[in-house]
Amino acid sequence: MLRGFRHRLLRAAAGRLRSKTVRMRNDAPLVSFTFDDVPDSAYLNGARILDDFGSRGTFYIAAGTCGKQEQHWRVILPEQVAALHARGHEIGAHTFSHVNVQLLSARGMRAEIRKNEERLRQLCGDIRIENFAYPFGDLSLPRKLQLQRHYASCRGIYEGINAGRIDLGLLKVEPLYGRVADADPLASLLDNVVRQNGWLIFYTHDVAEAPSHIGCTPALLEAALRLVQELGIEVVTVGEGLKRIGRAPKIASTAADFDCLEANSAISS
Repeated sequence: MLRGFRHRLLRAAAGRLRSKTVRMRNDAPLVSFTFDDVPDSAYLNGARILDDFGSRGTFYIAAGTCGKQEQHWRVILPEQVAALHARGHEIGAHTFSHVNVQLLSARGMRAEIRKNEERLRQLCGDIRIENFAYPFGDLSLPRKLQLQRHYASCRGIYEGINAGRIDLGLLKVEPLYGRVADADPLASLLDNVVRQNGWLIFYTHDVAEAPSHIGCTPALLEAALRLVQELGIEVVTVGEGLKRIGRAPKIASTAADFDCLEANSAISS
């Protein structure tokens, strides 16, 4: 109970401090589809549906969990990660072992970054991992500051549309959860994106006919993509979205570069 309260307090404190703010300079509204943990159904169904619509998504992968059987799904296989990358989808970081970053020291965080990057390079070749999502949506201020130096963006689970001046250390999202392809809430949300000239980042987990409580059906994903297409909104990966808002990534391109940044800018552990 107390531990859960502490986690919520740390996340709230880190969320309140807008630590990497920029003003968006996009010419038109944007939508991204992202997948956390990446169950194999997100590859088998989610990526396939995006491909059918001529779109690409961002898949936040904890490489140390690939192929594992979890409570609700089996995690994407290593060869499927390579196939996602080959098909033009973005591979994002989600730590190596899918760990709550609040529990990590600065050294532990560096180890997670390095191991994840090394494994993803083994699978995908000379890949640049530019964007990160916090496992469980949990974060603390020291880890947020540490991660935002290495990655172009860090994405949480705080809900909202990114518009105007935003925090690249904690991009906002909207969940794409559920079994019913109800167009009304989606249409209202997308209307707001157009009105604000914003960037809407959807996130989900599994994409299955009987999804978990944090997943969606193929029909719901298709309905969202169809509405986006009808409104003429561009679908972008998170990396592409950063370029559209006028913020080309300026990051440590490798874990070795990150170690140099860390040495030059000490972080509390």
